Amino acid sequence: MNMKSFLLLFVLSLIGGSLLLAQPTLVEEVKQEEGKLVIPYQKYKLNNGLTVILHEDHEDPIVHVNVTYHVGSARETPGKSGFAHFFEHMMFQGSDHVEEEEHFRIVQEAGGNMNGTTNRDRTNYFETLPANYLETALWLEADRMGFLLDAVTQKSFENQRSTVKNEKGQNYLSRPYGTLGEVTDQNLYPSGHAYSWPTIGYTDDLDRASEQDLKNFFLRWYGPNNAILIIAGDFEKENTLKMVEKYFGGIKEGPVVKKQILPRPIIPNDKYSTIEDDIFLPLTQFVYPSVPNYHRDEPALDMLAGIMGQGNNSIFYKNFIKSEKAIQAFVVNPCFELSGEFTIQVYAYPTETLEETEKLIRSTLSEFETDVLLTSAIDDKLVQAKEVMKTQIISGYESLLGKAAQLSQWHMLVGRPYNLEDELKRYDEVSKEDLIRVYNKYLKGKKAVITNVVRRTPQPGEEDFEKKSNNPYAQANYTDPPEYAGLKYVKANDDFDRSARPKTGAPKPAIIPEYFKSKLANDISIIGTKNASLPVQYMMISIKGGHILDENGFKDGTAFLTAALMNEATENYTTEEFSAELNRLGSTIEVAVNGNDETNVFIECRPENFDATMKLLEERLLRSKITEEDFKRVKKQVLEGIKNQRTNSALIASKAFANLMYGNTVLGRFYTGTYETVDAIKLEDVKRFYTENYAPNMTNIILVGAMGEKEILSKIQFLNNWAKKEVKMPEIGAFPTYEGPQVLLIDKPAAPQSQIRIGYLAHAYDYNGIYFKSNVMNFALGGNFNSRINLNLREDKGFTYGARSNFMGSEYRGPYAAGASVRASATDSSIVEFMKEINNYRENGITDAELEFTKSAILQSDILNYETSMQKGRFLDRIVRYDLPDDFVKQQSDIVTNLTKAEIDKLAREQLKTENMVILVVGNSYVVKKRLEKLGYGKVKELDADNIKLKEFKM
Repeated sequence: MNMKSFLLLFVLSLIGGSLLLAQPTLVEEVKQEEGKLVIPYQKYKLNNGLTVILHEDHEDPIVHVNVTYHVGSARETPGKSGFAHFFEHMMFQGSDHVEEEEHFRIVQEAGGNMNGTTNRDRTNYFETLPANYLETALWLEADRMGFLLDAVTQKSFENQRSTVKNEKGQNYLSRPYGTLGEVTDQNLYPSGHAYSWPTIGYTDDLDRASEQDLKNFFLRWYGPNNAILIIAGDFEKENTLKMVEKYFGGIKEGPVVKKQILPRPIIPNDKYSTIEDDIFLPLTQFVYPSVPNYHRDEPALDMLAGIMGQGNNSIFYKNFIKSEKAIQAFVVNPCFELSGEFTIQVYAYPTETLEETEKLIRSTLSEFETDVLLTSAIDDKLVQAKEVMKTQIISGYESLLGKAAQLSQWHMLVGRPYNLEDELKRYDEVSKEDLIRVYNKYLKGKKAVITNVVRRTPQPGEEDFEKKSNNPYAQANYTDPPEYAGLKYVKANDDFDRSARPKTGAPKPAIIPEYFKSKLANDISIIGTKNASLPVQYMMISIKGGHILDENGFKDGTAFLTAALMNEATENYTTEEFSAELNRLGSTIEVAVNGNDETNVFIECRPENFDATMKLLEERLLRSKITEEDFKRVKKQVLEGIKNQRTNSALIASKAFANLMYGNTVLGRFYTGTYETVDAIKLEDVKRFYTENYAPNMTNIILVGAMGEKEILSKIQFLNNWAKKEVKMPEIGAFPTYEGPQVLLIDKPAAPQSQIRIGYLAHAYDYNGIYFKSNVMNFALGGNFNSRINLNLREDKGFTYGARSNFMGSEYRGPYAAGASVRASATDSSIVEFMKEINNYRENGITDAELEFTKSAILQSDILNYETSMQKGRFLDRIVRYDLPDDFVKQQSDIVTNLTKAEIDKLAREQLKTENMVILVVGNSYVVKKRLEKLGYGKVKELDADNIKLKEFKM
């Protein structure tokens, strides 16, 4: 080498060494092949150990960026639980070149969405954005990978500690059966095992955590050599690799991370525990240790679980549901990196004792062995299980998010080239001999962790009782293991300015689905679009009316009970036979009433099985039998389910708020009915509802999937056999109005969190009028993560895991509602902050920056609205339901573009009617009532939680 070349290389190494060292090396490639189900990708490796996987998909002008770190709660130590999840929160609090809360704001302003999740084995961070924001996403992710720690402040640390504790209160301690998982793990895994504590951690561990603890966790586990960067979507490979080199190449490699391998837990004797909780239906759970992800026995165990306890033709259905011993029973085999948990869960009726339930579980396992597993019946059961699994696997790979998550898991856990056809193959190769072998190895004669959840009976003097976790490591040695010693924070030495936010190119327009419309001779309206990206066909039948038709001389809950019975026997099939036929096709047909004004039939199938599925749909829709036996059993399930509603604070709040908005009209009475109304329903009532109200002229059909217009329309002509009927929609009476904000309270003893709902009855849905414009106005106030309400209550005050507000409407007027689940001790303070933000926005209006943010976020988010079949289906459903014009999306875009600050401010003044709002709280009256009395809204009025009847309240 001559001196000139040497000097040039030396200079380059000084100014751009990170780029020279980080040239991606292609290590693996999978190409799309005709007729094969694969996720094509290219895998690269940077010199700092970062794995980069590229999956190109140009169907929509969007990109998805996913960074998965191979660290979850299993890398924590006793006494320091919850760090992986805590750190997930801290990764959104800013970095050297991205201000606090800026990550969310940038992504949302671009019209994107984002999140992060933590489990036992990994933590991932992801955003989906319009394609022209790819470089922005890479810049954001690289900045928090390599430049995070100096931006961590004590204030943000304390704030996120409060947020995580609120999350635990909302999603675990306040939720029925919420501590089941952590109690099970304490018994299933030996002391100190990496799975023996919950992912969210114990509150006292979080309280002890220091800022330095968290920084050490980052330095140990968040190096690029312990990460997988997935880029999926509409991008150009060469330019993308250059961006990856630029932003990630200079980040220093972290400490070596070795694979964890732990022995399968051994349970020498059955281990029992009982949890007292605010529940109605007692739960009995058996857990047997099984195998880790991708173990050779995992597919057979999954199939075994499916055959035993999934579907209406399983033995657990027969012995528990059909025999009216339980409202729900199922069997699953969740597997993780280090172990698996073959799980049986039975939600029994309160009349059944724990001993009776346990005895029946054990006898059912024995019966399964002798009457199913070791007989010829297992052959057909295995065929059914394989078809169901095939559809589940295929339908799970539609979105970029789903494909990216799976690619990262395959790379992290399989350790060899692996793809969709490999996944399908390992289940297809399961034999009945495999089923017998794994049954004998993991279940027969084996011991289990048995957990019972029973109803807690409040005792006198326990009004301030609060459910808490039991931390067995509370007195553990908090010294970090040696691997945390000597960790150093070394930033990348770049040759570019990382503080300069990347510029974006011109946006590509949203690809709005082309759709067809048709009408059958009996007035069924049809709208559909082709989605060739996945070999699955979806169909939704929407029958207008639902609960509202209960008003036509039926008792409340008749529509709901009728829909539930539509999933049972038909003229030519018993419930079990129908379920088996669906399973043989890998198809789904499900009827449900999930709200006030519709009955829906959901259909999913693979195209090759569409004709056979339609035969079953014809049977289900036109030849429902509704037998006395099914009626008696399903009615009992509904009645017990209504009693169970009393345990769910969020549901109580939703029911009560609807009653406050709509009064004693049908819209104010919950669609399941009350115990009294459902108890009074007779078999002939259900048959009459089905006969009178299931009508083709009240029906819309939405089609999304692999089949084209001509083909699919030719296959559903049988629906013309459905005779038209005269169905009269009832008149709905006047709704209540309120003068002055006032507080109403429903007592929920021992609740660690309070549910808050604040609002008034506003507008019906429109696509271009006051309803649409009011939601645009509300976006900056409460319609997104960076809204005033959420930043105040969650990020500034630490009162809640999340707070929002929005306008809701259908063909009928809907409420404006602001709400959150908040820490009980902060209930009154949260109401103060809600009202302060609403009044301030009403009085002072939107800022110029907020208006710009609102317009950008709403306009650009439309690009993301048509990716999946579900998104396409919602789009089509809206068109046909509200008879929208073909250009309604453009009209909405024009409205948002042209809205002025003066118009937004006028909407805020007129639509945020605090003088007409009610404030509803569902919480521990002992803790919150006196504080609520001091808010200045007058005497707190109490409601009855059972039937949401006003005790002492006049409208």
